[in-house]
Parts: sequence; structure tokens; C-alpha cells
Amino acid sequence: MCGPTITRAPPKKKHSLLLTTESFGPAATGTSAQKKKNDDEHDALIDPLHLSPSIPSTLFTLAVVVGVLIVFEQSLRHVFETYQHVHPLLSESERNRHVLARHIGVDTMACLAVAVVGIRNAHILDEIRAHTFGRANAMSPSTYKRRMYTYHPAAQQTLLLFLAYQIKNTYDSWVWNDGIVFIFHHLFSGATAWGAMYPGGCHMFAIFFMGISEVSTCILCMLANFDDEFGVVGLGDAFPKTKLVMGVVFAVTFIVCRCVLWPICTYHFLKDTKLVLECDSELAQRRKGWIKLFRYSSVSLSVLQVIWLGEIIMTLKRELDKMSS
Repeated sequence: MCGPTITRAPPKKKHSLLLTTESFGPAATGTSAQKKKNDDEHDALIDPLHLSPSIPSTLFTLAVVVGVLIVFEQSLRHVFETYQHVHPLLSESERNRHVLARHIGVDTMACLAVAVVGIRNAHILDEIRAHTFGRANAMSPSTYKRRMYTYHPAAQQTLLLFLAYQIKNTYDSWVWNDGIVFIFHHLFSGATAWGAMYPGGCHMFAIFFMGISEVSTCILCMLANFDDEFGVVGLGDAFPKTKLVMGVVFAVTFIVCRCVLWPICTYHFLKDTKLVLECDSELAQRRKGWIKLFRYSSVSLSVLQVIWLGEIIMTLKRELDKMSS
């Protein structure tokens, strides 16, 4: 299963701003029959590092994306400042206006961006979907190398956007004194994203974990505005029905993304990464340290999903009790 893998010599890369999915490099090609033949021969895998954009291009694009998030945030601050007369919560405190600008202009927009790219490229996960619905030959251990090492430009784009958000979020967590736990979470998440880009790998799974699954986080970022600790104090009391509706929407998306789809993807991810760790090929050796980090991250977050689900249920129960009274 760990037979030799033929890799192409790395092409000379041009430095450029990565604005489209296509700018992240060539997509995987070949029919299913060709892929099956290649998998059996251990022969058609190209090191993802040879297909990814240059690191200078990535760093430049990261800086631009972070800059765009800052522009979104500052623009919303200006809007809320201009129209603060619309509601007392806007006019009574500059902090309220800044909190809303952060959660909407940075957190929600960034999560929306990675979620949209992930959903648009959900076909990359077709093999997992086929296995889930009973196709026996899907997700075969003999084809794990294709799943782990195939380069997907959309996944590279998702990872870059995700990393840019973690950079901005780390700074925001420090400025807003969110706590050391949040800062470590953002740093850890950012490191994971970088490892999946350079040296590269696990792109199929990145489409879900750092793309599609962020649908629920996008709703959570909007819901955070109604939290008295991290959001605008009194906003939930001013708009209780809006808060409840958003809470229900978040609970539904969380259950679908984090409690149904997440365990399925995690199960296959852990199986495939275990095979990588057992392999002695050059591709595997170069990534084993990162793979161990990915596995630790996956298991830790999976445990947190269960804890968060319990908290969501208790919070919804309290809000419903409050509404009924």
C-alpha cells in the first residue's frame, strides 16, 4: 500500500495575487477509471507542494485578505456611527458599535467566505457521500493516497481565507481581551491551515472542516451580538424574538454540520491519516508531524462538539422558558 509514488519536478512558480480559485493552480484531472488505475499502480500522485502557489504569493494574498476584513470592519463602524440615532443601543456606547462591526464585518464575513467556497466545491466530498449511502467500493483503504495527497485549488483557497481570518481574529482577541483560550485556539487553527497548505495535504477533508462546517459558525457570529458578555449588552432583551430565531437556526445548522456531518468526515479522516502514519513513502514522511497535529485537532474538536451541543440545548431551553414567562 506504500509503494513508490512518481512525482513531477516542481515547476517554476510566478508570484501573483490569488484572486480566483483558478489562480491557486491546476485542479485534479482524469476520469474515475484513470484514477482507479493510478491508485492501483501507486503512480499518478503529484506532491501537492509542486502544485500550490508560491509562498510569497500566499503571504501577499493573506495580507490583502486581512486588509479587506479591516476595511469591512472600519466601514461598518462608520455606518453605525452615522446612523447611531436609529437605536439607543447604538448611540449610548461606542463599544456597542464596534462590537457589531467586529462580529458582522470580520467574523461573519470571513466565515461566510470559507463556507461559500466549501459549499460550491462540495463535489470534492462525493466519495464520502457515496460511502455514507452504501456504495461498497467508496473510501477504499487502497485509494487513501489519492484522497490525502490530491491537490484541490478550492481547498487551498479555503485554507488561505481561513488562515487570514485566524490572523485577524488572533489580533482582535488580544485587543478585546477575549482570553488566552481564544488566542491559543486561533493560533492552533491557523497553524493547522498552514500545514494543510505547506507542505500540503488532506485537501478533500479541508473542504469540509474549514469550509462547509463553518456554516454554523457564521450563524454563531451573528448570534454573538446578542450575548451580554461578548456582544452588545441589552441587544437580546431589545430583540428577543430575533435572538430566539437566530438561536434556533444556529442550533439546526450546528446539529447538521457538527453533529451529523462532522463525525462522518472525522471517521474517514482518522482512518486515512492512520494509513499515512503507517506508510514510509517520501510523501508520508514529509507530512507525518503535520498529520499528527491534524489528528489531535480533529479528536479535540470532536469532543468539544458534544460539550457544545449540551450547552446549546440548555441555552435554548432557558430562552424558551424566558419567552414563555
